[in-house]
Amino acid sequence: MNILEIKKLWVHFQKFSVVRGVSLAIKSGEFVALIGNSGSGKSTIAHAILGLQNNARYDGQIYFKRQNLLALSEDKLCHIRGSKIAMIFQEPMTSLNPLHTIGKQIKEVLHLHGFSTDKNHIFDLLKLVELTDIERIYNSFPHELSGGQRQRVMIAMALAGKPDILIADEPTTALDVRVQAQILKLLKILQQKLDLAILFITHDLNIVRKMADRVYVLRGGKVIATRLPDMENDDLRMFTKPIGDPIVQAKHIQVKYGALEAVQDASFTLYEGQTLGIIGESGSGKSSLAQAILRLIPANGEFFLNNEDFFKLSGKTLTKARTQIQMVLQDPSGSLNPRMSVLQIIEEGLCVHFPKLSVADRLAKVKSVLKSVDLRLDILNRYPHELSGGQKTRIAIARALILNPKVLVLDEVTASLDLDTQKQLLNLLLRLQRKFKLIYLFITHDIRLIRMIADYVLVMNAGRVVEVGQLLDIIQNTHHPYTKELINAGLLNVNLHNIPL
Repeated sequence: MNILEIKKLWVHFQKFSVVRGVSLAIKSGEFVALIGNSGSGKSTIAHAILGLQNNARYDGQIYFKRQNLLALSEDKLCHIRGSKIAMIFQEPMTSLNPLHTIGKQIKEVLHLHGFSTDKNHIFDLLKLVELTDIERIYNSFPHELSGGQRQRVMIAMALAGKPDILIADEPTTALDVRVQAQILKLLKILQQKLDLAILFITHDLNIVRKMADRVYVLRGGKVIATRLPDMENDDLRMFTKPIGDPIVQAKHIQVKYGALEAVQDASFTLYEGQTLGIIGESGSGKSSLAQAILRLIPANGEFFLNNEDFFKLSGKTLTKARTQIQMVLQDPSGSLNPRMSVLQIIEEGLCVHFPKLSVADRLAKVKSVLKSVDLRLDILNRYPHELSGGQKTRIAIARALILNPKVLVLDEVTASLDLDTQKQLLNLLLRLQRKFKLIYLFITHDIRLIRMIADYVLVMNAGRVVEVGQLLDIIQNTHHPYTKELINAGLLNVNLHNIPL
């Protein structure tokens, strides 16, 4: 019997329809995946189930235990949210209150749903999601926990009301690969232990293949396929291919230094919000490819940016187009002017490309972009030598972002950072990509980083592109011996079921 059934759901925002006639069903205790590209309407459907969009207009029906949720008053919906249908979100830091301890926030949820707020009951919830050092976590504030711990806390809060259905909206996207696997394994255990129905929203084909009982593939607001998760990946890619024209098309890029061919015949295509990981050892041609794309060195071939051949632009047209593709270098200390303050460094691009902007407008934009890269405003009047390596890298990213580009070329941006700072920076890059729909060309020699951030991989060796394709295909169906060496050296093949909780 279906515990949740959506029938011909339409979701309208003013004159635009984001969800168009979607029908799906979930049985009790079933793990159902809703998969699709960015903007396909996945999260909109989740929000519609719980009535979280005040500015939306709905047509169709959403039945929970034969009760049409779209016909309920706000008061009646409040009794269902959390207690019958709960939700966990992509980024726990936006859901947890930074001013209250974890214990206080869980106690508030329990009180809202009429359950015991006894400390031991809260401890039991934290133990249920496999957290250790319970007393410390109970008394901690969100910023004092790791990303994985915060997500487990969010799961505990969602389970506090003893729901029948858990909606998980991309809950592992902001986590590194090892923690992702732990959270996914935890959700599977909880599903079986509590007979919990889970609607799992994702764009990760690997998660679908390993976790789901059934799959709904969404494209352009419509369900275009309903298949079991063991379907061929080629079919899934066909269903989830991006909508619209590509933003970036590189065709047969070639770079020569005299008789030396530094880059030989590099080609790739990227759509909005995608990341290409460019990997190879030192001297393989990675940075030469990046510099060629940015027209910092001479190159042959074609590079289309927004359907314009960037290599053929000149004058004011080229100057304007340069704002759309920006670069962040490996060593920010070498690219930040030591005589300029943080404010001057970040606003420099605005002064060059938008000279008519007032001082107040420039300052407002600088403050906004600083907030986006998680830096405090009191850093504005400091100089590069007064900053840490992680802060300098964030400043370099902010300087690139302030011009509102579509493409960021990230050349070994984590190479000089410690492991903890690397992880923080990668999580920041993923958040920025989702927020601004950015395309990344992520250059590195560390294949483990590629696994954490890339959708596609381009492998270079001695100037040649030896393999290019979707990340999952490259991992599982490697053909070139050099790529196999990189995978083995980077321990890329992490098995979900072999990772302890």
